Amino acid sequence: MELVRYRPGEAMRWLKTGAQTDRRSAARKGRSLVRREGHRTVGRDIGEAASALIDMGKSAWADLLALQAEASEYVFHDDAFEIVKSTGVRRVPYSDVTSLTMDGDRLVVELTKGSMTIKPHAYIVAGRVRVPIGWSRNGLEVPYELMLDELSARCGLGIEGL
Repeated sequence: MELVRYRPGEAMRWLKTGAQTDRRSAARKGRSLVRREGHRTVGRDIGEAASALIDMGKSAWADLLALQAEASEYVFHDDAFEIVKSTGVRRVPYSDVTSLTMDGDRLVVELTKGSMTIKPHAYIVAGRVRVPIGWSRNGLEVPYELMLDELSARCGLGIEGL
């Protein structure tokens, strides 16, 4: 059987787009501080500088989240699955999984020694509706729940709490 790779969906690129927008906004605010002539007030300058710093911080945070998500994936083998993160790789045999429980959008995977949680990398929010970003399964965009269902089938266990 071929390897199955689940990576965060293509919607993660929106994090990068948001970070670029925040960076441009911060640069624009920073330039206006330097070039502004005429009537200046210290309070106004401090406020604009703080706003530019906040935008830079938000863009750096969004960049970090996007890079972290891009560096992570779940790889399904015939006998085990691997959790690949920027910090390393963890291999878990399917036989070590004792139960699968849904807690909201998070899947708690109980193992013979310990547990782990699979959670969405990000959400798409529209009004009051919040939907987890799906996965790219071997290059094809799929819903978030598909990976959880495939893991359940490979472990031979049902997901509790659905």
